[in-house]
Amino acid sequence: MPDYNSYEMTPKETRRYYLIAVSILLLLGQIFYQSLICSALLSALSVPCKGLYARHLAENRRAALEHSFRDLLCSLSASFSTGRQMPEALKEGLEAMRLIYPADAPIVRELEHMTARLFRSRDDETALLDDFANRSRSEDIRNFVDAYFICRTTGGDMEIMIAKASALIIDKIEIKRERRTLTAQKRLEANILLLLPAVMLVFLQLLSPAYIAALYDGLWGRLVMTAALGLMALSYAWNRRLTNVETQR
Repeated sequence: MPDYNSYEMTPKETRRYYLIAVSILLLLGQIFYQSLICSALLSALSVPCKGLYARHLAENRRAALEHSFRDLLCSLSASFSTGRQMPEALKEGLEAMRLIYPADAPIVRELEHMTARLFRSRDDETALLDDFANRSRSEDIRNFVDAYFICRTTGGDMEIMIAKASALIIDKIEIKRERRTLTAQKRLEANILLLLPAVMLVFLQLLSPAYIAALYDGLWGRLVMTAALGLMALSYAWNRRLTNVETQR
């Protein structure tokens, strides 16, 4: 099962990434340099940028796992209220998650893995849950698993513990989801502003090419355009940092 701190792109995803990334970089190269050689050199940045894109996919997958874990907690709480133990509760949770999410959803695959190990291989549930919490890289999942371990070790009332822990973690996940929603508009606005320099250059090239001809001739023009591209990249990184709610802790 995967480590949710990283993402291994499939061959299909890799081909699609390079097709889109190279096309965008070639277009930017033509807009800012009007040179096939410079455009080709700029497109080479798609190779180191692949790691950034894989990190973005890992963040999206981890966010999807946390969101679906909220629904799993509701199912687990209902199962424990009827006297089920964790293995049976996970099995019922799998059936519930299959009704909500597609077969390739992270939570469905994780539950399939755990139930198969529990009922076929007779593995220890604590080891499976601890492995899941470690790989998820999610504070919420880790807190739930730790609470379950403590209650099981001390002999506490499992039904009450699961209900209270689930309610607290569900509230926390919902708050994080709302924060992501609130920052989505700001991310969109920042991305639109980021594209404005390229759009303005296209209009100037079409309407008044002589006005900006100096930017495409000689060393100083190339340096100015390179600085403009660098500032665009820095502004994108800064925007991501400001609007990434997972780092604001």
